[in-house]
Amino acid sequence: MSGPRVVVIGGGVAGTAAAWLLARRGVRATVIHDRAGSSALYSGALDEPRGTDSLELDDDARAFVDALGLWRLGRGRVATREGVVRAAFGADQALLDLEPLAGKKIAVADVPRDDWDAPLLVAALAASPWAERTSTTFSLVPISALRRGHERRITSHDFAALHDEPERLSAFGKLLEEAGRGHDAWLVGPWLGITSTAAVRLRATLPIPVGETTSAVGGAPGARFENAREALFGAHAIESLRGRVTEIRERGERWVVGFERADGGGEAGASRGREDDELEATAVVVATGGVAAGGIEFVWDPERGAHGFRLPFRAPVTLSLDGEPGDSGGSLYGKSLETTGLHALERVGVHADSKGSALDGKVEVPGLWVAGDALSARPRTVFEAVRSGIRAGHGALQKGRA
Repeated sequence: MSGPRVVVIGGGVAGTAAAWLLARRGVRATVIHDRAGSSALYSGALDEPRGTDSLELDDDARAFVDALGLWRLGRGRVATREGVVRAAFGADQALLDLEPLAGKKIAVADVPRDDWDAPLLVAALAASPWAERTSTTFSLVPISALRRGHERRITSHDFAALHDEPERLSAFGKLLEEAGRGHDAWLVGPWLGITSTAAVRLRATLPIPVGETTSAVGGAPGARFENAREALFGAHAIESLRGRVTEIRERGERWVVGFERADGGGEAGASRGREDDELEATAVVVATGGVAAGGIEFVWDPERGAHGFRLPFRAPVTLSLDGEPGDSGGSLYGKSLETTGLHALERVGVHADSKGSALDGKVEVPGLWVAGDALSARPRTVFEAVRSGIRAGHGALQKGRA
């Protein structure tokens, strides 16, 4: 795809949604992303802000979810790996939806992994208010799913990756089928592959439903998102560059994004060093994440003698906390967590209007849009990331065609 370019900074849900919207409308989109952020570290459960009664996604947002092909939408219940039964507005398709299994008998896989305490999990799930209210039972069922000694110690991500292999997945399915007689469903750990197809293929071979608990940080759901994202980029000719942005600046009526490109990408590339580069764009979408992802830094400034928040790159924007802008130049100092509370870490972000157009103080910055956790005072949920990414994509669309 040739022509004017829109640069999207960040490869999480929000940045991916913005790039997809642009590419779908015929605009050349380039995504610059580096380390894993919140989207690649999520548990697999999808939420809306507290107090929300229904899931509201417009046609573009739903089309994006369909194109990503990763999530099951709709109210349901999932089990956490700590034994909590929790409601969710959607989930990774590999997770087991407990809602239709109320009153049933659910087998819990007892696999001797160091990070999986099946007996404790069964006890906690059985004692949950939902299980007691619905008379749902959870039973401990031993499964010989480990083939080598080291498999009890490798990360859940690596153990899940083993089940992307057809032979290993088929063998796991046979174990579940034989041991699951007399049960109505299987609950296993977050081990059903790091692609979105493994769980689907496994379910097709079993007479009863099978699904996962939620995952710890850095588990299979985040890897599935990254794989689905790369497939989406390929399908829509979205350019994906590995690197860290250093500045966003104006050049006439265009924007210039300076970044340090990873030479060759990945850890191997990083070990060989980085090279400076820059891209010119008609518009820029900032979807770098919040404090948790490193898109906003919490630092000590010895010159000012104060703690503060700042962007890790130079840009003509203002940071704000709860919608109250601070200093210009992408910094916000003098905010003590003792007075603002730790929740300030989730509420700080780039100052923007309701459509996601960046503001420098109270002045709109034309052509610069913000999405996802990089936005100030917005809910930190996957669905809000989708919505804000779509909004930012629409905002950048007109200039992207210039």
